[in-house]
Amino acid sequence: MTTRRDFLGKVALGGIGGILASQTPPAFLRNLGTIREQDRLQEAREIHDRCLIFDGHNDTPVERVARGMDVSTMMEYNKHYQTDYLRMSEVGYDTAAFIIGNGRIANVWVTMEQTLSMIQDHPDKLLLALEPGDIREAQNSDRVAVMMAIEGIAKWIHGQPDILRMLHRNGVRMVALTHGEGGPDPKFEQVSNPLYRRMRSGPTQLQGSRSPYRLCTPQERAAELRNAIGLTQFGEEILGLNNELGIVTDLTHINDRAYFDVLERTSKPTIVSHTAVFSRCNHFRCLTDDQIRALADNGGAMGVCFVSQFLKEDPAEATLETLAEHIAHVADIVGVEHAGIGTDFDGVGTMSVVVPELSELAQVTRALMDFGFSESEIRQIWGENFLRVWQENHTA
Repeated sequence: MTTRRDFLGKVALGGIGGILASQTPPAFLRNLGTIREQDRLQEAREIHDRCLIFDGHNDTPVERVARGMDVSTMMEYNKHYQTDYLRMSEVGYDTAAFIIGNGRIANVWVTMEQTLSMIQDHPDKLLLALEPGDIREAQNSDRVAVMMAIEGIAKWIHGQPDILRMLHRNGVRMVALTHGEGGPDPKFEQVSNPLYRRMRSGPTQLQGSRSPYRLCTPQERAAELRNAIGLTQFGEEILGLNNELGIVTDLTHINDRAYFDVLERTSKPTIVSHTAVFSRCNHFRCLTDDQIRALADNGGAMGVCFVSQFLKEDPAEATLETLAEHIAHVADIVGVEHAGIGTDFDGVGTMSVVVPELSELAQVTRALMDFGFSESEIRQIWGENFLRVWQENHTA
């Protein structure tokens, strides 16, 4: 069987034309040579329009609050952001896990209130996604479904599971167990206020050691798995509560030991909302092949992000083709049903991205087509896989 990885190697040696001229193409390339190049982008746009677009991770609410703006400013075009409602409606951006708290830069309660208020003020344009069916309802009514999500939950629940219950009651449907934090909190140790210390007494962190964030060798990655301190007892409790409430657990930013701890203990599929493939870019933020296989065994899905430094060790060399290579690698080793897209729009600061902003999303569809993905596969990648994971979490 010719895999997409085999295909990439042959393209590098002789180009697509050489492959098509010299042999019968594999099944996923049957239509590649029959469509004239000038029609290619138009076909991509047509396929893109038929897709459910479910972005696994978008930071625009929390980033706006961090900059001193109201979340509702995302209803108007602003060139300083990668996301706003006008561009979402133009490109058929149906839904995203919109981050209302990431443990560092903006108050989750303020961001949540402003997000809910914005949705209430624009019922013809937005819909609060409380269950998977709301995604389809929004898509069918030309609205954007807002799935509220938090990464780095520890800061906001203060060791109290009931706070997570309250966040769920108010609409949170995806939670990342960490934003890289873990282990002792030296800042807390310096706090003298007895009321605050009493409130924070007991377990707080959900993993026992921090997550590294840098390029590394495979040997360093293996050592990190051996030495990291994984899921804490409190982390196990919060994971169990996520499963009970139907909150999707996001494993982005988690350390390697805690990653496998979660997959051994969870009763529901998980996601890794914005990541990439370690074998193609040796960065701690990317998933190893063993992690990808374990995620697939769990029934989960991973979103490949647009951040250049996670796609290529020299970020200046990352392109749309590089993004497609990462997605094709996932499809090759575990199946396309475990691949998705998490843009990380408005959460990357000054880091470069291979897709500058929302209006260019159809270029991703074009890149996937050029790698031989069929329309049905592209539809899975763009949204159906994440929707399936949420459905399986939502179902008792």
